[in-house]
Amino acid sequence: MADVFVAGETLVDFVPDAGETLREVDGYSHRPGGAPANVAVGLARLDTPPAFWTRLGDDAFGDFLAETLAAEGIPETHVERVDGKTTLAVVSPPGTDGPRFGFYGSRHATFGFDPEGVPTEALTSTDAAESAGRPSAPPWLYLGGVALTHPRGRAATRELLSAATAAGSPVAFDVNYRSDLVPDGDAEAVSTAVREAVAASDVAFCSDEDVAAAGLSTNECAELARDLLGLGPHTAVVTLGSEGALAVSTDAAPWGAATVRHGGFSVDAVDATGAGDAFTAGAISRFAAASRDDSGDDASVLRDALAFGNATAALSVGSVGGMGSIPSKEEVAAFLAERE
Repeated sequence: MADVFVAGETLVDFVPDAGETLREVDGYSHRPGGAPANVAVGLARLDTPPAFWTRLGDDAFGDFLAETLAAEGIPETHVERVDGKTTLAVVSPPGTDGPRFGFYGSRHATFGFDPEGVPTEALTSTDAAESAGRPSAPPWLYLGGVALTHPRGRAATRELLSAATAAGSPVAFDVNYRSDLVPDGDAEAVSTAVREAVAASDVAFCSDEDVAAAGLSTNECAELARDLLGLGPHTAVVTLGSEGALAVSTDAAPWGAATVRHGGFSVDAVDATGAGDAFTAGAISRFAAASRDDSGDDASVLRDALAFGNATAALSVGSVGGMGSIPSKEEVAAFLAERE
């Protein structure tokens, strides 16, 4: 059994060539993307290969994504091929005002997960860990907020969260709000679903850009973390871009009550697409390792997760594209040894 089960969208990022606005861009490169897909591939590269439940259209872009996931070592077990066109996310040039992503294509193929087909068996504990000489622990479940913009995605997410509770699986949820994907008239339903998912999670990830989705009113990172904790998780991680990340936990956390801030690393950034997903993959890989090794009983787990996540993100911005720029575990370890 994998240490982490990831569920969510895989799509294609259209990354622009040089230009200050989309009107001035001469062309695009297509790259694999989608926050959960980036996290899944990031975990695989960081030596924590996950199981991954996702949906791919039956078009040429779906073929491209299926081949990419297979090449990254993602098992095909829960990778579904469905009728419909792959969703395309057009990335705006750096410095552009407004949303960073514009979405095109079929929402149903990418986000319309079947609530009656939730692979709950992926969260069922086995004795594989004990046979390997380590404590048995249910896998972590990672979910993102984008699937909640689709009615079937919301229903499937609720089923997954219920299954995780029954299995005793820790849940990591990334708010990752994308207003362009919210249909007219659905804003309240999506916001409610986001808050429910935060409440059902153990660790909630959020950026200051995600505040509106969670129905929160502050952009100050410490207050945002406390507001997230008020919804129910025992740990809130607020990502701050180039300024690093903050984690706040309560007594209910395996590592106890703590407040940890890591200022990130100064690097020359080429493309920040997917940097937040790289951070999340790095942090979850360390949380999963602590659960696997039964070593997560003090604040050092949070310090390690933030440092490792920030290092993963720092290395990812050195090249163009989200998924393809995520480093290996060895590269992150070498970077940390050099910087810290």
